[in-house]
Amino acid sequence: MSEGMRNWFRKYAIVSRKKRLVRSKRFHSFDTAKTVGIVFKVEEGVVPPEVFLMRKFLLNKKVKCTAIGYCDSKALPEELAKSKSSLELFTRQDLNWYGRPVAENVNRFLQGTYDIIIDFCREAEGYPYPLKYIVSTVQASMIIGGVLYPRCPYDLIVDAQQVCDTSGYVEQVRHYISIINNPQAITDAAGG
Repeated sequence: MSEGMRNWFRKYAIVSRKKRLVRSKRFHSFDTAKTVGIVFKVEEGVVPPEVFLMRKFLLNKKVKCTAIGYCDSKALPEELAKSKSSLELFTRQDLNWYGRPVAENVNRFLQGTYDIIIDFCREAEGYPYPLKYIVSTVQASMIIGGVLYPRCPYDLIVDAQQVCDTSGYVEQVRHYISIINNPQAITDAAGG
């Protein structure tokens, strides 16, 4: 099948699922959020350490956190397959013929409802379709990301080009979420 046809099916899959999706948009802070979903890409067989740090931060704030990651290979690297981590991971084996994720853990993630979704992917070049599908079709009040692409679903965009690494991006995300709906943070930032 041609790549053009595959891309048509990819766009159609997102659009048709979004039509059935009713998002109740609302900006949340870490004080108002009860559930957060983290979406990330496994790079070179390694989960970005910032995923674990953000997850720990959220759990300390008593926020339920679910993290799902895509590994662009046929199988998980041996280290990840052996580890009993609290992360949901899927691979190319868990995609249908045009690239939509069909794994059971992805379906569970998409059936959940989240106050905040944080997309850890920061580069438009090589942004994997399976993660784009998840971020575009998840039931969330607020979606945060750093990748601009046509019809991106983000409610808050953190300029990923301004920060040089993932930890800087995560710090910016934490900063902006912390000041949302927080009058004290706004007063402190204004210097008064």
